[in-house]
Amino acid sequence: MIESIAGCDALVTGSSRGLGFGVARAFAEAGARVWMIAEVEGELDEAAEEIRTAGGEVEIRTVDLTDRKACVALAQEVRSEAPKLRVLVNNAGVLERQAVTDIDLDTWDRTIAVNLTAPMVLCRELAPGLAKTGGSIINVSSRAGTLAFATEAAYCASKFALEGMTRCLALELEGAPVSVNTVTPGLRLKPTSLTRADAAAAPTSARAEWNDPVSLGPAFLFLAGLRGSVSGCRFDAQILTQAIETHGDADVLRRIDAFAEHVPPRVTATP
Repeated sequence: MIESIAGCDALVTGSSRGLGFGVARAFAEAGARVWMIAEVEGELDEAAEEIRTAGGEVEIRTVDLTDRKACVALAQEVRSEAPKLRVLVNNAGVLERQAVTDIDLDTWDRTIAVNLTAPMVLCRELAPGLAKTGGSIINVSSRAGTLAFATEAAYCASKFALEGMTRCLALELEGAPVSVNTVTPGLRLKPTSLTRADAAAAPTSARAEWNDPVSLGPAFLFLAGLRGSVSGCRFDAQILTQAIETHGDADVLRRIDAFAEHVPPRVTATP
């Protein structure tokens, strides 16, 4: 059964732009109060105002996810102020292309901090509560979580590791009413590094190739509504969305191994 997130709290990092904003919008439209987390205050204010204007409820926090203490403080505040937290989406990401032989160590450290360490800290701090109340952790991965790309060593390393951490956490929480999965967009979206202003100033031809992340809302709502029945899997959001729109939530849940890129041995289709 997929639970509604209406009336619940959902935390989405990197939610001022791109995929994170699309997910935050989808969750708000579904009736959740969304905790929008991002680093650039002006962008975050603009994104939140768009959702509020459309009738959604949001809380915004400007957080530097490279700062471990700030991540812990954020989790502590959410535990205190959001007793109905049911969803954690670790979406924030850094992608700076540099060859291994040329990589700047500060770039490496920032990439690992945002893409891997921050999700680990938020999972460490919030997973115990979710395991008691029921919930879902969605870690946003990439093709770079399973494939190698030249000049993307830091990004690939962070996403490969995120996949591993997610599956470890799923094993550790087995039996609890909380799901832990990874998802990759499956669509070409605005590059992670582009700000809203950068995107608006990009050539029309480039913008025409970027898909609207809101179209992936069904996949994220499906994953957000899981409560332990499916965990340790990897999904392509586009494939999952298409499956949901064609077959419906219940049928997709029954045949989850047919729609996931990775399914651990214990997750099988229900007759």
